[in-house]
Amino acid sequence: MFVYRNKNTDDVVEYEYRSARLEMLPNWETLQEPTESSESETPQEPALGPQEPQEQGDGATSPDGPPGGGGGDGDGPDAAQRPARSASKAEWAAYARAQARDSAEEAAIEGLTKDELIKQYGGDS
Repeated sequence: MFVYRNKNTDDVVEYEYRSARLEMLPNWETLQEPTESSESETPQEPALGPQEPQEQGDGATSPDGPPGGGGGDGDGPDAAQRPARSASKAEWAAYARAQARDSAEEAAIEGLTKDELIKQYGGDS
């Protein structure tokens, strides 16, 4: 494990890989390096270097649905993303529920076929 410390802020970071970026910056010092044998088995650090953990921003879409088991019921952030024509009926139904203007329209969605959902909810993709 490589351990680095920022001399200006006293931040300490640990990396499984050597950080060429931190090693070239004058305000970072190496506090700990792994032994010679374990270093040779470890590939070099990815090019990005240290970064804050990133969360998916607004509008990020995933074909698997929202994290945390949203179930694809149209209530997650992906609900506004129109599915492809080749998407499953369940995906189209979730999209249609997100687009529904009221509960009556939402209830009627289950009775529609995939082709009807595509026609009614924007199948021009």
